[in-house]
Amino acid sequence: MKKIIFLIVFNTAMIISLQSQSVTNYICKLDNGITVRTEQCWNHVWASQSNEALKAGDPSVSLSVRTLGDLTSSSAFKLFSAGKEVKVQGAKEGTYTMKVTFKLTGKPGSISFDVENVIVKPGSKTTVSVILYDYQISIDETTGTQGGLASFTSKIDRYKGNTEQNPSCGIPSFYAAGKHDTPLQPAELKGKAGKIKPGTYDVLITLGAPGKVQKIWLENFIMKPDVSYNISTNLNAGVVEYSGVNREVKSIQMYPAGTADKQKPGAAPDKNLELVRCEGVATTTPCPPGTYDVLLNAGTKSEWRKGIVVKTGSRTQVK
Repeated sequence: MKKIIFLIVFNTAMIISLQSQSVTNYICKLDNGITVRTEQCWNHVWASQSNEALKAGDPSVSLSVRTLGDLTSSSAFKLFSAGKEVKVQGAKEGTYTMKVTFKLTGKPGSISFDVENVIVKPGSKTTVSVILYDYQISIDETTGTQGGLASFTSKIDRYKGNTEQNPSCGIPSFYAAGKHDTPLQPAELKGKAGKIKPGTYDVLITLGAPGKVQKIWLENFIMKPDVSYNISTNLNAGVVEYSGVNREVKSIQMYPAGTADKQKPGAAPDKNLELVRCEGVATTTPCPPGTYDVLLNAGTKSEWRKGIVVKTGSRTQVK
């Protein structure tokens, strides 16, 4: 059995708004040739920089990294000015680009991106802090008799050990490589499993609810005859549930922290700001890590719960 683990990433620039810094050129490269592209997904990068007095022997620039979920095994960086690499030790006053590279957990592969506008000041040490949140996909390949076809299954984990039970979440679709207008019909398809002719495809994994659909493209996916591909998508999310006693609550709705104070003195749904919705008192929903204001929707009367923290790999109860 061969296991390939890689990271879902944006293929467009991701902008981070601390001290006018931005993260650009975000790339995921895998030795198996698959390219990953996402649309409207939760994955994100936060980058900031801070300064302190430079001590003897310290480098002028350092990197502090935190990844949410089991995504990477190591990181490294290089400093560039006007396209040329600069030694970190003793870097002079100026504005630089930091090129960061992560080694992925599992099989060989890497992600990389540039942190722009890294400022070095005289007598000061600059620390660039990066927080990385992304989905993780693992593909198990098993050789066996499939009648000359390639077989596939798809599974979604909210986080490791917590599987999404919604049968419509994570159904794969297949397209001719580079052509995303019309899906192809597999030889067999039942729910999230089936068989397809061997070939090279762009595989689409669809998540989310109507109006908030997330798309994960696995491009240049080579599927071989008599090989089974078990695709697991780990959202590295948390789980949110309503655990209060008010049976009138019909849904809980997640909003950016601070929304409740802006709405004072009332409490009402706002579709333009709503990030995640969980329908029904007894249900749960995956949610990206972060701090939220939660609206308990009880029909004619709604109430806010402010500053609710959701962590990767844990369950958050809202009362």
